[in-house]
Amino acid sequence: MTRGRRERHKRTCRRLILAFLVVIVAIIATAAVKGNTGQQEGQERAEIVETEVRFEAEKRVETSGISKAAPTDRYAVFDSMSRDWGDEAEGFVFYEIPPGYEENGGYFPEIMQIYTYCLCKQEGVSYPLIVAMIERESGYRFDCIGDDGGSSGYMQIMEVYHADRMEELNCTDLMNPYQNVRVGISLMKDLIEKYGTVQDALAAYNYGETGARRHLWSKGIYVYEYNEGIMRWMREIEEELRE
Repeated sequence: MTRGRRERHKRTCRRLILAFLVVIVAIIATAAVKGNTGQQEGQERAEIVETEVRFEAEKRVETSGISKAAPTDRYAVFDSMSRDWGDEAEGFVFYEIPPGYEENGGYFPEIMQIYTYCLCKQEGVSYPLIVAMIERESGYRFDCIGDDGGSSGYMQIMEVYHADRMEELNCTDLMNPYQNVRVGISLMKDLIEKYGTVQDALAAYNYGETGARRHLWSKGIYVYEYNEGIMRWMREIEEELRE
């Protein structure tokens, strides 16, 4: 091999070696980039999963009603009433609501009972009657909604029919338990005075005055499941509070 050919051969070898090294470096660099990208994507996926898990956990807590703040928030409305009852609370006896109602959301605290007792005394309406109505209408759930959203609160009052009475009593929120029983007691007072008996007042409360005439009284029905059940329970509450 001549000298010229040897020099060309050496140069060719050097080029091949250099090209090989460039390829190796490129492969290593590409692998490193992919590794870093994969690690970053893995971290991002982990963060997304963690966020989704945390969101679902928070949603389950919220919808299951087990949030520690929920009970406090729900019952905070009862703290809005002054406890300065004066002599009006004389004779009050705390009433333990029957078993089973609390498990279903029933709540009838002492401050609410005293307020109801005093208001009944002022209006001349039987306190055991109102308690029995609250049990029947809402199961002691002050935030109960019934009649497809039409009736509200302890005594399931329909605002659409009693807006004038609410305005007269300065009551704007039937989901406020104090305002709710105030409207309900006022209504029962007027119905008892108008119809003369608790049973007929209850029928008018339940059906509405027009509905009671049309569906009950015109057919000779004066005692039925609703008013009979409330009056029976009213007598039992009276006996219990005397013991």
